[in-house]
Amino acid sequence: MQRNADDIDTDDKALRVHRPAPVPMTSGGAEHDLLLAGGGHSHALLLRRLAMKPIPGLRVTLVSPESLSAYSGMLPGLIAGHYSLTQTHIDLPRLCQASGARFVRARVTGVDPRRRFVHLHDGGTLDYDWLSLDVGATPDLERVPGAATEAVAVKPVSAFHQRWHALLEKLSRQPGEPALAVVGGGAGGTEMALAVRQALRRRGLNARIDLITAGELLPGYPPAVRRRIGRRLEDAAIQLHPHSPVRRVEAHTLKLPDRGLTFDFLLWCTGARAPAWLADSGLSCDEQGFVRVNETLQSIDDLRVFASGDCAAFPTPLPKAGVYAVRQADTLAANLRAVVGGQPLRRFKPQRRYLSLLSGGNRDAVGSRGPGPTVSGTWVWRWKDRIDRAFMAKFDQRLPAMPMANDNLTTQPMHCAGCGAKVGATALQEALAELRPVARDNSDAGLGEADDAAVIRWPGERRLVQSLDYFPAFIDDPYLFGRIAALHSLSDLYAMNADPHSALANVCLAHNHPRLQGRDLKRLMAGAVRELNQANCSLVGGHTIEGPQLAAGFTVNGSALPEQLWHKSGARPGDRLIVTKALGTGVQLAAAMQGLTRGPWLDAALENMLASNGNARDALRRFHPGACTDITGFGLLGHLLEICEQSGCDARLDLDTLPLLPGTLELIERGVGSTLKPANDQVLARCQRPRVADHDPRLAAATDPQTSGGLLFCLAEEHLSEALAALRQAGVPACVAGAITVKNHKAFSTLTLVPTAP
Repeated sequence: MQRNADDIDTDDKALRVHRPAPVPMTSGGAEHDLLLAGGGHSHALLLRRLAMKPIPGLRVTLVSPESLSAYSGMLPGLIAGHYSLTQTHIDLPRLCQASGARFVRARVTGVDPRRRFVHLHDGGTLDYDWLSLDVGATPDLERVPGAATEAVAVKPVSAFHQRWHALLEKLSRQPGEPALAVVGGGAGGTEMALAVRQALRRRGLNARIDLITAGELLPGYPPAVRRRIGRRLEDAAIQLHPHSPVRRVEAHTLKLPDRGLTFDFLLWCTGARAPAWLADSGLSCDEQGFVRVNETLQSIDDLRVFASGDCAAFPTPLPKAGVYAVRQADTLAANLRAVVGGQPLRRFKPQRRYLSLLSGGNRDAVGSRGPGPTVSGTWVWRWKDRIDRAFMAKFDQRLPAMPMANDNLTTQPMHCAGCGAKVGATALQEALAELRPVARDNSDAGLGEADDAAVIRWPGERRLVQSLDYFPAFIDDPYLFGRIAALHSLSDLYAMNADPHSALANVCLAHNHPRLQGRDLKRLMAGAVRELNQANCSLVGGHTIEGPQLAAGFTVNGSALPEQLWHKSGARPGDRLIVTKALGTGVQLAAAMQGLTRGPWLDAALENMLASNGNARDALRRFHPGACTDITGFGLLGHLLEICEQSGCDARLDLDTLPLLPGTLELIERGVGSTLKPANDQVLARCQRPRVADHDPRLAAATDPQTSGGLLFCLAEEHLSEALAALRQAGVPACVAGAITVKNHKAFSTLTLVPTAP
């Protein structure tokens, strides 16, 4: 029976139940923040439940250092080669979008329960009203001297997976028989050793594999399971070393009680420990650093903090098994809903026995349910495979469809954010054509010149270079959005070779409770100031309003000597075209809004947008480019055409050399495109396309609107090799994408689009 808070002795912290007053609901947006730290099994299932039934008035944010969250049950199959990375990982950004939650890709480094915020690795913070922890556990490398420097931990899976594939490539090139050691004789270490053997066999490789455990094999499992797995280890030629605790690890040597054991590659799968910051938070933790919770999954110290999965220390100690994290999801979802509504909370009742299916490596498995009978064979692996695939399917094709905002008010398609929200070039030109703004004699560049920024002669020799950008948010994290918005605005100054001086912010905050608006503004401006400070650009003021969604932009001021400015009018026939960033952000952001992108693709797009164009500008300053522009809303073709029109020339663009973000062509072929793309496509009427089909997806990439895109330089041929070397040294992944050509007889400039190969 659920007892009320008034019925429970306040000294019995393990049984306290939190029943706050219900959260007041208004029509003005969210009232409170629920922060989910970690993308483990409990939180993934919780988000799926929220997708089906949101909690009114509650804004949910998931913070995770990775976009993909590994499903532990399929990890041995991933290493053995039975599954791909995407089949074994939950795409967290897509899951958050389906559930109406925000996704923040960041690593939590601390919790302050008293002030109710978490510290992030970027130096920022995230405030919360309720916090749920599902950050898992990692092998304890600190317990054994030398393990932290010599061993590779299986978790986090993303880092291990990269190192494992690098090892496979290395083994395929080097002669001899290397030695691989796996420390840990529990389920994780045993399955890993068998999976490693299977992966090597698939590649025709051999190696000595040792499995080292401090006690017996598979402690806690029935003797029949240990015997069956033991036979599989023998069949796989894996040498088991039971009752052999590792005393210390030296370079390529494990020091055991009675001998040394050499290795070339060491995997550590034992001694689970929580992230160190949990114990430093002030919350009560057990000896391994896991948060002590009561039966309602609340911290025994702070009833606004919940914990589940491996990072939670339940009153009755539980094995670190994924089955408990999965089962706790129901209780966690019910209790978070209850705590917001001021209702009684539910107690989690762990099952005494659970089904365990251990992978045998070669598509076979051993199953048990407590001390009863055991089963094994290929049919057991097929059974396990069906269970695992069914679980993962919950986060793929079975995700419930979220209704579009204002579905009852409009049937118009969803419009893009970022630079995809710009007005098209044709509409813009028509609107400005008949304007007659007053002309000032100290304006060197204004509406008529179509440069990236205005240029004003100021007292003294230098020129004031000024630009403004503003667009809706396209990611959930205000910090990253603030960084990208500032970088996008600064890009206009770099495109003209001006030095940033100062900036004014223009911010629209979504209709939420003022407390939540303040949290968003603080984080957004922290990100923006990080990039402005890096550019030595002073934030001197700004303006804020509230509206239907978060949006931001900056008026940026720079200065330069007139002879140092770059313009769009300086390109000359023979100049080579240099592009400094991959294309495809418009497609990627459009796909993200439709739930069609993948986490790693979106990560690559964000990394692309977070690269400052200041590095490219600095690298090529001494080569005096003939013309330069930044590639933003009108796409590569639109901005290249501006250079041609202002310079009185034509251009050739080599489609085969265009750098594209991962997944861009695949998304284009699926029909994904920005809402600005149809307007941008009008430039194709002025393109000659020998050997290029109208449906070639690279055409769509060339007209794709870019947010915080790269720079497009027109550089004399004689400087090309040295300039590319300078860009590489500056860490800028530039490519040569064509050349400026002589203007033909037509009254307007044209572009020739060709593949470089015949």
